[in-house]
Amino acid sequence: MENERTPSYIKKLDELLHGGYIKPSSVLIAGSCGTGKTNICMQSLFNAAEQGEKCAYVSLHSESEDKIIQALSSFSFYDEDLITDKMKICSISSDVIAKGDFAIFEYLNEKILKHEISRVVIDTINILEEIESTFDERPFHKYELRSFVLNLFHEFNEKNMLLIATAEIPASSINSSVWPYMFDTVISLDTVSEEEKAQRYLEIIKERGSDFSMGKHKFSITENGIIL
Repeated sequence: MENERTPSYIKKLDELLHGGYIKPSSVLIAGSCGTGKTNICMQSLFNAAEQGEKCAYVSLHSESEDKIIQALSSFSFYDEDLITDKMKICSISSDVIAKGDFAIFEYLNEKILKHEISRVVIDTINILEEIESTFDERPFHKYELRSFVLNLFHEFNEKNMLLIATAEIPASSINSSVWPYMFDTVISLDTVSEEEKAQRYLEIIKERGSDFSMGKHKFSITENGIIL
């Protein structure tokens, strides 16, 4: 049985992925600050919403919806009408994260998992490393993070959702980070100085259960979003 495919809705990226993202699955968009992680995710969400999918964006930065929208409004793919109809924007406060793993799960369950949503972005998933307590008020140990995240991914898979998450991981550290091992697909974004000019590169590190186009691919960020 072939895996179900869903487009990234980003020109050229679907070709590199040999047909798009596998659904359901978990996708990691990794890179250092300013490499375009949130841009590529939002472009995928808005374009999917325009095609009729119900989508959600979850910020772990405790940002207000107004601030998130302000950052997006300069892109041509942004459509205010989609936010009330096809696009849900949520922000998990620092207070919820401070309450621990169960509080985070309950938030995602109420805001995302209980709804008919096709794809969701979590930005930035590294913040889950800040969990300090569990639902029974004991300390949350670092070795428990992997189990918590994988159980969370399982819930998204059960709902047939495509989960896309960003992570602050420089390209040079991608192989030593624990995060890529938890995801089905890993895409790394990088910025390299070439002849006194910054050049952006996208590289697909893995796509579990499928082939993909290897190598580093140049891209730019324009008012129309990511251009490969």
